[in-house]
Amino acid sequence: MKHLFTHPLAILVACSASAHATDSPLEEIVISASRIPSTWSQVAPSITKLDQADLNAFGNTAIVDILQYQPSVSVSHTGGMGKAATVRIRGEEGYRTLVLLDGIPLTDTSGTQHGPRLEHLLSQGLTSVEILRGPQALLYGADAGGVINLSTRPESDGWQSSLTYEMGRYGHQAISLGSTMASEQGFFSLSHQDLSTDGFNASLSDANAPDTDGYDNTTTHLSGELRVRENVRASFTHRETEGDNEYDGCYNASFSLSNDCRDSYDMKVSGLGFAFDSFSSQHQVQLSRTETHKAFYSDAQFSFGAKGLLERVSYLGHSELTDSSTVVWGLDHEQSELDDGGFLRRRDQIGVFSEFQWSPFVDAFAALAARYDDNDDFGTHTSLRATLVKLNTTEHGVLKYKLSAGTGFRAPSLYEIAYNAGPFAYGEAAKQALKEEQSHGLDLGVEWIHEDGTHLQATLFKQIVSDEIFFDLQNYSGYLRDVGDASVKGLELVVSKPLGTSITVEANATLLDAERPDGSDRIYRPNEEAALSLTFAKPESSLSGHASVLYRGNAKDIDGSDIDAFTTLDLKLSWRIDRSLRAYIRIENALDADRREIPGYHAQGSTIFSGLTLNF
Repeated sequence: MKHLFTHPLAILVACSASAHATDSPLEEIVISASRIPSTWSQVAPSITKLDQADLNAFGNTAIVDILQYQPSVSVSHTGGMGKAATVRIRGEEGYRTLVLLDGIPLTDTSGTQHGPRLEHLLSQGLTSVEILRGPQALLYGADAGGVINLSTRPESDGWQSSLTYEMGRYGHQAISLGSTMASEQGFFSLSHQDLSTDGFNASLSDANAPDTDGYDNTTTHLSGELRVRENVRASFTHRETEGDNEYDGCYNASFSLSNDCRDSYDMKVSGLGFAFDSFSSQHQVQLSRTETHKAFYSDAQFSFGAKGLLERVSYLGHSELTDSSTVVWGLDHEQSELDDGGFLRRRDQIGVFSEFQWSPFVDAFAALAARYDDNDDFGTHTSLRATLVKLNTTEHGVLKYKLSAGTGFRAPSLYEIAYNAGPFAYGEAAKQALKEEQSHGLDLGVEWIHEDGTHLQATLFKQIVSDEIFFDLQNYSGYLRDVGDASVKGLELVVSKPLGTSITVEANATLLDAERPDGSDRIYRPNEEAALSLTFAKPESSLSGHASVLYRGNAKDIDGSDIDAFTTLDLKLSWRIDRSLRAYIRIENALDADRREIPGYHAQGSTIFSGLTLNF
């Protein structure tokens, strides 16, 4: 099949029609840039924000299937739903991305590199998603190469409940229940989802007697907030996820290759927070615990498992010093733990940070931030970030110029250290002492917000990671250091445009050049990626719809061979039967594209889902 777009820039050309007036995005509130509410006009780092309507428009059950359409975000799947998925922001590894749910890190310390297991994260119950791109996320932790901030806070007051049942190809069935109650005194949110799919044969190596590789997921979420006093608020979050996944390509007790493989993944996330005002300052304290437990089975026999634990205490404060200046400060203390039954290791890291924000003129905004981290294994590090925003108001809109630069570091994970010190490492990996990765990056961008609601963005970016740690996928000797500087540079283009009052067109394109220190390509990174979304929603109409086109360019495999580009299309059509009942049809990969992102694995074919939602 020929690609719909031979170059991602062609998508942006498609958005050239006229539009009616809409509210300016300059006043939209975002949280991720400085951990406190900020208007878009003050933010220099690149951020994408999806609200409840955006998430509903996509309609995908798995959050990774929504993330792949966002600017500079690429996803690599190893099969169907529940199979290992890596989410890269601007070409950086997924474990350098910090994922937060209501402020709680979803970091799996039982994993190889302490990354989030996003393949198990369902979109049910989420009300907003913010994606902070680039390496300037140091206020959250110096190792965060990007931040995905997920929220379950209701967007509006009142009581709302819904029950949804969905079915589709591959034996897919999902039932979800959600209920929220919100007022000026606080909110309460409950959601529960049961999902199962028979799946399809995940691996090309399972060719003699191919079987289906299914997946089951049960997720329950509770969160709430209560205004205890006029100036005191208390909040809580609790989420439990149980995922059970079948896959191909494991080794049994006799060290023979088997395709009868299964892994279970359990995650429990809990958090308790307090926010209070005193004089001219605001303060937030949060205690959180993220517990993970995974187990792997081969030929129905237990192979290995591990437990992870991340306990975190964080404090955040901010105060307006003058009408034009604000200071933000805080402290994070994290204790991470890995226990695989034979190896138990714990590590503490303390981070202290501060940011000074200053608006010398009504159309200019600058910020300077610093973070000091003390890691048990790898000593102390200081990270810096500087940002600058300049607004230029014209007769028909506003130009926003932005500059952002920052540094950071990532300590080797507990698993990386344990593996190289264990019996399976050999050669250079067994002899090589791992050291922390260090990074720095630069963003330079411009935005144009027209009075008719058109929003255009263009950003040049470059980021460098020194002494990158990677697993030897060719000889399987262990974890190695890629001595020198691995770089990612590129151009990011984003446009949003309303067409009248009922249609919105959004598009983005990223040109990416990711290189190892020796100049070779970093694997699995598409050199071009683009997405185009069209949303139709009219209040007086019973019909609404959404169409998304994704183009993913060529990438490189481990052996240097090409991974072919592809274009895929997702569709959703929804219609209101009466005031409380809505039906929908959703089609993923409507063009039945061969969208294999990693060689050796099958990809999901064209899949139709249908469902009913009862609101009460």
